[in-house]
Order: sequence, then C-alpha cells, then structure tokens
Amino acid sequence: MFLLSFHDRDPLAAAISVQGWRVSSARRKDNLRGRLLSSHALIAVVDMRGAAENGLTAIAEIAGLDENRGIAILALADPSVQKNIAHLCYDAGATHFLDIANEHADLHQAINFAYRYVENIRGGKESTYYFNGLLAQADEHWFFSKKDIKDNWVSEKLKLNLNDADFDHYPVSGMYRKLSDHERKRVRGALGRLKTGSAQAAVPHMLNGEKVIHHLHDSGERIHGRIERNTDSPTDHSWSGQDLLSGLRNGSAARSWMRTCLERGNSLGLIILGLKNIGTINAAYGRAIGDEVMRRVGQRLIAETIDHPPDDCMVARLDGQNFGVAMTFDDSADGGIQKCVDYAGLLLGDIFESITIEGREIGLVARAGIAVGEDSTDESLLIRRATLALAEAMISDASPIRISGSSEKNILMEHQLEGELAHALERGEIAIALQPQIKVDTGQLAGAEALARWNHPKLGFLGAATLFSVAERAGLMELLSIHIHKLAFATAAKWPDSLSFLRLSVNITAGDLANAAFVQNIIQAIDETGFEPDRTTLEITESELIGDVRSAAQRLSAIRKKGLHIAIDDFGTGYSSLSYLKNLPLDYLKIDSGLTSDIGGSVKDQVVVKSIIDMARSLDLSVIAEGVETEAQLEMLAQQGCEYFQGFLRSGPISPDEFEIFALKSN
Repeated sequence: MFLLSFHDRDPLAAAISVQGWRVSSARRKDNLRGRLLSSHALIAVVDMRGAAENGLTAIAEIAGLDENRGIAILALADPSVQKNIAHLCYDAGATHFLDIANEHADLHQAINFAYRYVENIRGGKESTYYFNGLLAQADEHWFFSKKDIKDNWVSEKLKLNLNDADFDHYPVSGMYRKLSDHERKRVRGALGRLKTGSAQAAVPHMLNGEKVIHHLHDSGERIHGRIERNTDSPTDHSWSGQDLLSGLRNGSAARSWMRTCLERGNSLGLIILGLKNIGTINAAYGRAIGDEVMRRVGQRLIAETIDHPPDDCMVARLDGQNFGVAMTFDDSADGGIQKCVDYAGLLLGDIFESITIEGREIGLVARAGIAVGEDSTDESLLIRRATLALAEAMISDASPIRISGSSEKNILMEHQLEGELAHALERGEIAIALQPQIKVDTGQLAGAEALARWNHPKLGFLGAATLFSVAERAGLMELLSIHIHKLAFATAAKWPDSLSFLRLSVNITAGDLANAAFVQNIIQAIDETGFEPDRTTLEITESELIGDVRSAAQRLSAIRKKGLHIAIDDFGTGYSSLSYLKNLPLDYLKIDSGLTSDIGGSVKDQVVVKSIIDMARSLDLSVIAEGVETEAQLEMLAQQGCEYFQGFLRSGPISPDEFEIFALKSN
C-alpha cells in the first residue's frame, strides 16, 4: 500500500501496518509518480486533512498514471471542514472516500473495500493474489526471523542489483555492511523504533550511488525490509510498464513504444510469437512450471535482442502466451516482410528450444504471425493484423509462420463496428432470418433455423459470422446472444395457428454453454415470448463443445428436461465426435454442408455421410443435412435415409415475413 499523508504520516502508517499491510509512506507529493510506481502498491491512501488542494492534485496524478492500472485510491478527509470534499475527490479520480473525522469511521473496513475493488478489476481474488505474488518477486526485499537468525531470505532482484554484497556469508547484514557509518546509525535507530513497539519505520540512504528509501516492517515474528528507489522515469522500476513474470515490457508499454515509432514516421514490422502448447504444459506439470517456462522464454528473448538499439527493436510479453518483437526498417514493405520472416524463423528455432526444469525436458511448440505497417498511425491496427495472422498459424500444421493478409481498411471497419454494436442493439438493428428445414421423403416443411443478421444502416445486412466476431471482441457476446434468442422466440410465437406444427432451431455459442445461467436464460426467453419449449431445438456447433464435455452434458440434460431438443451442428468437422454421441443428450445430428456439397459425385463423401446417417439411426437420432443445393444431392440423401434438409435447393435464409408466406404456401 502507498500512503500519502501531509501531516500525520507516521501514526497513520503504523495504524495501517498493524492490520498486516506493507506500507510505503510519504509526507510530500514530490516525485509522486516515481514513488508510487516503485512501491508496487495496488492501493493508494491519500490523507487530505489540512492539505485539500495538494491532496486533490495527488489523487489526479495517481489516477492519471495508467488507465488500465487497477489501482484503488482511498481519500481520507473531513467533510465538516469542506462540505463538497467527497465530490471533489471522486471528480479527481478517487475510487473510495472515508470521512475520517466521523467517530464511526472504520479505516480497516475502508481499506478492505478498496482491496475488493482491486480484486474485481483484476479478475477476482485468486488472480489478484497471483499478481501480488508476481509483484513480490519483482521487489527488492528481505526478511529474517526474530527467533532464529538462520531463518532469512533475500529476493533474487535485490541480490542481482547488489551483486557485490556478500549475502552468502552475511545474509542478514550483507547490505548493512555497504552503508556509511552515518547511514548505519540511522538504520540502528529505525530498528530501535521497531523494538519499542512501532510496526513501521523508513530510512533514507544511498545504495550503489543511488538515493533509496529503506522500509522496515515488524510483522510479529519477522523483520522485513524493502527498497524503494526514487525515480520519475516512466520505465525505470515501473511495474506498470513491465511484465513481472518474464521481465519484458508488458502489452501497454509495447503499444506505447510502437505508437511513438509510428508517430515519428517509421515503417514498423511486428512479429507475434505464440506458445501453442502452454495449456498442455500447465495441465501436465502445473501452473508453477508453466510460469517458469514463460519466464525463461522471456529471458531468452532479452538475451537474443539485447544487442539491438532500443529505438529500433522492442520485445514484450503482450498477453498470456504471446510475445511480441517489433522492428523498424528502411526497406520497402516487401523487404520489411522478408526481414520479419527471417527473424521470426530464427526466433522460433532458438527461443523455443526445449527447456529443462527440475530434471524434466519440456518441449515447446510455437507459431508466429507477422504484420508490417507503412504509413500507419495506429499501433492497434498493426497488432490486430499480426494477431489474426498468428491465429491462422496456430491452426495450421503446414507453416509455423503466417503473414497478415488483412488490410488496415478492413481492420478499421471492424473497429468501427465494435463501437457501433451496442447502439445497434439499442436501435433494433439486429434481426433474424429464417431458413426452412424440410422433410426429405415428403418435401413438407418441418421448421426453420433462426440466423442472426445485422441490418447496418450504411453497410447493409452483415452475416452472423461478422456479427459474432465483432461481438466477441467488443465483449458483448452474452448480451447479443440473449437478444437474438428472445427475438427468435418472439418471432416464432407470432406464427399463426395453422403453422403451430413447425419447430424452431436456434444456435448456441460456447459462451452460452459455459454460462452458469445458461439454462435459466433460455427458459426465461421462451417463457417471456410464450413459445412452446417442445417445439424448440438448440443447435450447438461441434467445435464449440471442445472444452468441458461433462459440464455441457449436465446443462443440456437440464434443458431437455424442460422439453427442448438438442442438435449437434456441423457434425463431422470437429475432433471428438464419437465421444459427444456417447456422452451428450442429443436428438439430432446436422451434417456439415462441406460433406453434402460433393455427395453427388464423391464416393468418399457418400461413404462418410452414409456412415454418419447409419450411426445416428442406430442411436435413435434424427439427421438434418445442411447446404443441399441440387436434386442429385437430395436424391442421394434420400437413398441413405436422411430425414431432413435445408439449403438453397428450396430456400436460403429469408426474412420472417417471407418465411411465413413460404410456410403457408408449403402448408
């Protein structure tokens, strides 16, 4: 925790440290940025009593450090002195406020609330605990036991920065021996204050020619020390720009570097390197080993790129298992691409060689995506293009390196759509189309599949693939999915009584199925519209299920108990089809259009389709064929016993009004 108190620092620091917090404290707002960054604090407490203007300035400076900082700012003030002080604090950027003059004010609870805020911002309790651990690893700190001097520890970073201190022979006093006589006297005085009951003390001194503040803390059984380095550099000792695990720049700092290069007019090439098998490594060896793999990859990248001028080359851990290497170049775009391809090949060969940890050799599988930007001014477009290229490389076994084929114009359009989607939902621009599903043997209409469309005011109708891709990047998948389900059920509920025999099929995403409220959301959507559950089929794409089949089975079973039916969509394109048939509660299989398109001429496709139909019938499942476009395909499906089909042979997706006319004529 970082504490700024202009008049009451030491008593307040002591009161907070008694609660178990490690406090870095200051009396002045000088060099506030550097002190906060080097403190590695996730909570900043600003005591504004007697210094309201300075306090508001400090809050604004802290709030402006980084928009993605995940820091809580707790303001302490006395509203009786300045009535609107709470409002001013929030306007300045404070996340929490405490009327410290109130006799019922509970500082301990206020700090706990602030920390809960940090946990929410950082993805939950476990994620924040893990991040705190990384901050601790990045710290220069030490401790020793008051009961047993042999129980001591010095952080690796402190040893590295003080490599001339003899911590092996003097683990407790190794750093103390580097101080001047005057500074040693200060340290003894601070330790004396701890002995007489103070839980917190701070000592300024020089260390390797640099002014530092040495924070001491008595936790009861141990004495802890931590070095705070005074710096106002945005990069030096700043965890906000550093990936704590690998030691590289983080995504935010990488984007800033690329933005600066592009603003200078540099041509820039970006290589994104992804570790394809990190999930397998974590599952097989545990998270700790996976973290060590990422750390060592980071160290290899540092060693590989250290000789490149820092203005011409940048290396970072962008997110998760992805690392980025950006380079400026003076060649043409083709020359820049070739330069990146050559370097990516070198990195894949050298950086991702097997790693031996605890006597176990761990193989690494990596891929690379490349994008080159000339005359570009937006680093996010360059990153998006390289990320899409990496995604293609990840699913390809042919080549480990892919070059971006996406234009900046297309990426800009996607950016625009992401910003417009929420308003599109509000304005009712999201619509559905219905594709008829027909019985093979009689040609009778049996139902329809609801397909999402975006009726964009400028671009016209955009299909489901574009719509859901944009929604996923915009973080609107759940909202969009619920909206489409309600719209589909409401449309079908308006069908006239003469069409009451028709079924409605709606598509379910992986996010829907993973949502704990999945069953409740679907049933609520049906109940609100009055559509019959037993006329409803949920279609789940086979590839969407490759996550947690057991959990999916439980939720789908709960849905079937409500009367709904379940279909596997695009069957035959996934990875573990037979296990789905064995473990999931199903009613239909939908044969992927890729298998039906050549069924009239390909013997292999005929054999595959016939095998699927025979297997489905033996399991008492109905079969629907997608993508039927010719009479020859339909005849072959009829011979093999397929029960339903959909495709342009009878009708493509049409509007709800057109479908109702189509259905009444068919009926």
